Amino acid sequence: MLLKKTLITTLCTLALIGCSNSNTPAQTDQANITTNANSETLKFTSKAGDISIPANISRIAVLDTNALNTIHELGADDKVVALPKGTPLPQVLRTFNDAKYRDVGTVKDPNLERVAASQPELILMSGRMENVVNELKTIAPTYFVDVDYNDQFNSFKQQTLNVAEMVGKKAEAENELKTLESDIAALKQKTQGKTALIIMVNNSKIAAYGAGSRFGNIHDLYGFTPVDPSIKVGLHGMAISHEFIAQKNPDYIFVIDRGAAITEKKDGAQQVLNNAIVNKTKAAQNGHIVYLDSSNWYLMNNGLGGMKAMVKEVSDAVND
Repeated sequence: MLLKKTLITTLCTLALIGCSNSNTPAQTDQANITTNANSETLKFTSKAGDISIPANISRIAVLDTNALNTIHELGADDKVVALPKGTPLPQVLRTFNDAKYRDVGTVKDPNLERVAASQPELILMSGRMENVVNELKTIAPTYFVDVDYNDQFNSFKQQTLNVAEMVGKKAEAENELKTLESDIAALKQKTQGKTALIIMVNNSKIAAYGAGSRFGNIHDLYGFTPVDPSIKVGLHGMAISHEFIAQKNPDYIFVIDRGAAITEKKDGAQQVLNNAIVNKTKAAQNGHIVYLDSSNWYLMNNGLGGMKAMVKEVSDAVND
């Protein structure tokens, strides 16, 4: 008990910004701006509660890879002071390995004392560290970056605009989103009548993802017809076998390799899928087993740069 009290006292002492007082989860994620005689204040609501921050903040602890990707894409790296480097960063974000950015653990287990020591004016977090949200809120105003997969693209756009507002890049984000919507519309024209199966390989295990899932934008946004509309939606997908893939026989198989996303291990998914059963499918015979950039799809699938890269990657695959 004494250790717990000491930790909380230390965190609050190190914090640059006062503790958040709201513990009530929000129903929607919205941003507002209020102005008084002395300063401009931004107000946001998320699952972590309501927060108010200065419009010109310069110290953000970014614990969510999607938010980090969006900030990087908008050219606001200078706002970042801390991030979890214990989880390997995607190649596009490797500039954040520089020592000037404090390492605060992993995306699942942030080091609270290091977060506090970075003296953030704002903390951006996600569901991977939901179990420590209350502790994070004692350090600085905390925003929970959370995408609703029942309305993924609109939710992604709102989160992107909120993060952009925080770093003073909202106009740039609006232009980027307009271009992205145009690219998605062009992709949908090319996918009409084509079936697809989305799978994730985790060591030797294979899971399928359908419409409405974390990777469901292949169906929901890009227009591929689900080869099996009954695939159950779940965070970890629906367990399937090689025989399932052969039986469904899709035009395209899109593959995310979890191991490649979070470790330096490569080609694990190819080894799992390179067998006589899968090689007889239409997708295999036509060269349409697409091994996706797993860092984008697993760690940045709701980041602005990640979303742009994903659309281009699938569009290039359909052009082949």
